[in-house]
Amino acid sequence: MEKKDLARKGALDISGYNRPYECKKCGGLMVFKGVGEYECENCRYLDYDDYGKVRGYIEKYPGANLAQIAEKTGVSQKSIMQMLKESRLEVSQESRTFMKCSICGADIRSGTLCLRCEVAYNRGLEERERAARKLPD
Repeated sequence: MEKKDLARKGALDISGYNRPYECKKCGGLMVFKGVGEYECENCRYLDYDDYGKVRGYIEKYPGANLAQIAEKTGVSQKSIMQMLKESRLEVSQESRTFMKCSICGADIRSGTLCLRCEVAYNRGLEERERAARKLPD
């Protein structure tokens, strides 16, 4: 791949989850189909980015833990944790493992804040915005 192709690829890779650009079978362009799935426009070969691999594995094995998911999909634990923090994934209901709210430490299943802290945080932002709009003339 030439330098300008690599630069273009990097510019298009918004998610950072190893998006497939080129078909492994025929070299054709991989077209996004949704939910981490990509299809070759030439031969219709299906491939997945890291999110698609993890999501597919979790759908098949809902009780799997982080280490199992990482081992079976080849996606790093760090990437999977990032997907949880971005609320792209959620810790399963069957799991006894939780993430912690970054403000109060309460158990959460995805994201970085519990519902109570998220509401309080957003209310604070709204109040600051209102105060900023009421600046003296």
